[in-house]
Amino acid sequence: MSEGEKKQKVLVVVTHGPEDLDRTYAPLFMASISASMEYETSVFFMIKGPKLLDKKWQEEERKKGGNPFIHFFDMAKENGVKMYVCVQSLKDMCHMNESDVVDGVEIVGGSTLIDLLFDADRALFF
Repeated sequence: MSEGEKKQKVLVVVTHGPEDLDRTYAPLFMASISASMEYETSVFFMIKGPKLLDKKWQEEERKKGGNPFIHFFDMAKENGVKMYVCVQSLKDMCHMNESDVVDGVEIVGGSTLIDLLFDADRALFF
């Protein structure tokens, strides 16, 4: 990237949770790839996606081992991916509290998704 060139932005939206775990691997894997390619990358968790951010659930999955979501989640964080969770989905659809969310995830309102979409060069929805 040349000096003064703006970093392209990629937004990945995660709508599935632990109940459909196979659909959660690709979004975090793609976010990790995007970040490693030096794109400014954000992941937005909504609908059932916030369940993936539950401290207790992640702790249990880490103890069991072998969960690709956990592996890709950690990889995305290591690569500098910004993570957001929709507070309305968190509370109303997933029946979770803000204190249930793992560290490093910003809790935001639904309007943040609109802002991120208009700011992104590309968006992927899963």
